[in-house]
Amino acid sequence: MPTRLPLLVALALLVPAAPAAARPPTETRPEAEPAAVTQTVLFNKGDAGYGCHRIPAIVRTKAGTLLAFAEARRTWCGDSQEIDLVMRRSEDDGRTWSAAQTVLSGTDSDPNAIATRGNPAPIVDYETGRIVLLSTMDPGTTTRPRTPYVQVSDDDGRTWSKARNIGDQIDDPAWGWYATGPVHGIQLTRGAHAGRLVAGTNYDNGAGGQAGQLVYSDDHGETWHKGATDVRTDGAVPQEISVVEKVDGGIYAVARNNAGGPGASRMFAVSNDGGQTYAAPYATIPGLTTPVVQSSLQRLRAVDRGDKYNRILFAAPADPERRRYMTIRSSFDEGKTWQSVAEGTRITSDWSGYSDMAILDTGEIGLLYEGGTVDARDQIRFARFTETDIGHPDAPLGTTTPDVSGLGNDSYLRGGTIPIAGKFGQARDLDGVDDAIQPPFAESLALGAGDFTAMAWIKYGASTASQAIFWGYGINESPQFWLRAEPASSRIRGLITTNAGTASVATIKAYNDKAWHHVALQRKAGTLSIWVDGVRSASVAAPGGSVSPARPFKMYVGQRLDGAHHFDGSLDEVRIYNRALTGTELNSIRTTNSAAVPNAVLDLPLG
Repeated sequence: MPTRLPLLVALALLVPAAPAAARPPTETRPEAEPAAVTQTVLFNKGDAGYGCHRIPAIVRTKAGTLLAFAEARRTWCGDSQEIDLVMRRSEDDGRTWSAAQTVLSGTDSDPNAIATRGNPAPIVDYETGRIVLLSTMDPGTTTRPRTPYVQVSDDDGRTWSKARNIGDQIDDPAWGWYATGPVHGIQLTRGAHAGRLVAGTNYDNGAGGQAGQLVYSDDHGETWHKGATDVRTDGAVPQEISVVEKVDGGIYAVARNNAGGPGASRMFAVSNDGGQTYAAPYATIPGLTTPVVQSSLQRLRAVDRGDKYNRILFAAPADPERRRYMTIRSSFDEGKTWQSVAEGTRITSDWSGYSDMAILDTGEIGLLYEGGTVDARDQIRFARFTETDIGHPDAPLGTTTPDVSGLGNDSYLRGGTIPIAGKFGQARDLDGVDDAIQPPFAESLALGAGDFTAMAWIKYGASTASQAIFWGYGINESPQFWLRAEPASSRIRGLITTNAGTASVATIKAYNDKAWHHVALQRKAGTLSIWVDGVRSASVAAPGGSVSPARPFKMYVGQRLDGAHHFDGSLDEVRIYNRALTGTELNSIRTTNSAAVPNAVLDLPLG
């Protein structure tokens, strides 16, 4: 199950506090201090006479103020009726909030007329401090398609300009339904298009096609342009698009596939030219389980901003069928892969729906989302939590076992590893269920494109299941290395994958006789070998290239990266060297447990 966080819901109406200092988004965020997750209800059914509040969006301004937007629906929760856009401000990172103010209502000529104002897509221009708000309008009494509008605030969200119709810029008279966001847009900070404002939209082209589109502005929101567009006639419906800037300057866009079923409701596309075109059509994101609902993205960390890893956050309900279990999941490789539901962090076990995120001045994460104990549309809540709450890449919690390599790579004992007498001193017994040893994320453990030697003493034989001894960096088609006992196939097998290819090497025995054996996997001068008890048992040609290009990476001793293939037996004297050891060096370690062999990057006596 996902990590679950405590809920501390404050229901009182809160007053504004003094402004907080802001930090531009291009600076490295501080590590937030561990703190309990707190939640505040910002909009309730019935507030100010509205029957329902829906469709949250949130941004942090250049001055550090949080602006939380919502649709205030007059009589009920339906999409077509009298709807106003409302907003609350916080100047202390979401600890207190102003009363709600109406940002937009009515028609162009009469703010008190019945109209549907919706789909908020706010964008902060960090060059000018301006907040740009895209939205849509229809008269509220017909099924007439919605028209896009823009308005701005140049005083940190306190007042707003008159909304201006920009249908002639990013809409088309032939199109039917049109929607902006609904989620915050972004300002690009990298490459040739730095400073550009970008947001997601979607529309019905009036001829049987459903389109996911990016729109952009190069003049601080004054004028807008149609950008990357994917018109689908194959049944897919890309809509409600959230965008994030990649560290290479590209744009990663995630869309709701309104025609997708369980396991197929998230689609993605990438733009490499500032949002003008997509590199390829929207494609399903495998494994990112959600119901059919809007989702949101937010960058948390970036290596080109001084962080030691990349991290993009994804917020959405995690039940594949129904809107409940709001969960935060992460990608550490710029959207190539995502955490599973089990690896994510559940924010609430209640019903939940649409969401948006912002990073606070404190480095905390702010999540604005629909939630309720009876209906996901009962409330809009603001949750505030830290990266510690959702877990660091190597989850630095629990007991450690010391690394004596001199590099400080003390490793975490997962599950309930039991200390026992080892081949040399103390060893650890792993139960084959949930025990493992996890080295930290550390650059010294990135073996890259060079030669290496990974070794351990093993003693096993109670199970015929496949059992990982080492597993590093990736899984399936990703660059990786691993050494695994496969007693059902009477072998121990090792593998490396690089961008140049894969090599697999195997012994002709499993060595599962419940006696100690010294095993090592080695890449040396284009050859991949397995050594057992001081003898090279098997070797094959090995591809060149890095086994560890992605950041951050994970490494385990005693399990596969995804938690499968747990080792059922004992391990001792786990070592990794960033070079190929000689046969003499291997045997000195095997026979005397020599500590004089140089270039170890991990040395776990397991004492």
